[in-house]
Amino acid sequence: MLPVVIAVAIGIAIFGSSIWVVRLLATPPAPEPDPDDVVDVAIDYRCTVCGMRLSVTQAQDAMHSAPRHCREEMVEA
Repeated sequence: MLPVVIAVAIGIAIFGSSIWVVRLLATPPAPEPDPDDVVDVAIDYRCTVCGMRLSVTQAQDAMHSAPRHCREEMVEA
């Protein structure tokens, strides 16, 4: 009786995994962004203490605070 229960459990697990894989493969990929809407966003920062320069590329329409260096916030260069 125990081998039958184990076989049924393994069969259900394989069936569930197969359904999950088929659904995953059937989902279409996200559409490509329109090249006219893509904007290059690069901000240059400079440390006021040591003078180190840093170029940051960030997502469009995202507001982030300035990075910190030498325990101070950097300023835009």
